[in-house]
Amino acid sequence: MKDVLRIDKILDFCDVPQLFVARDTFDTLYLCLLYDDEPACRYTGIRISAQRLDDFLAGSVDLRSLFIHPETEQEYFDVVFQTDKYQKTLSGEKTLSEDKLPADGYILSGEARENVVINLPIKDRSLLAELVRKFGWACM
Repeated sequence: MKDVLRIDKILDFCDVPQLFVARDTFDTLYLCLLYDDEPACRYTGIRISAQRLDDFLAGSVDLRSLFIHPETEQEYFDVVFQTDKYQKTLSGEKTLSEDKLPADGYILSGEARENVVINLPIKDRSLLAELVRKFGWACM
């Protein structure tokens, strides 16, 4: 079954989101890591609890360990960006190959944790939605 994810927060960006936090329709959190961008952006996703995500955002756990030892053991998701949506499906993989894993020691830098809040009047929200689509920003 395919499910659509919505980006909650982009943690690393270079031309396209490299690493982001997303939610499904049930508000379950996922951490998604880019492993291929041709012909479409493809990500490996894992479910992640708010506490474990906070540990990663605080720099107390590295990215590789999150993907090698997901909280739901041996459960990975394939996430593909197509038709302007991030669609997720359960992967058949029980372990990740090296090309889908991040490098050792990737700790989120303090700069990546900076949040910017923009308050817009209701009448300007359609403009914000257009900017979010164009630049891949995360809205909360």
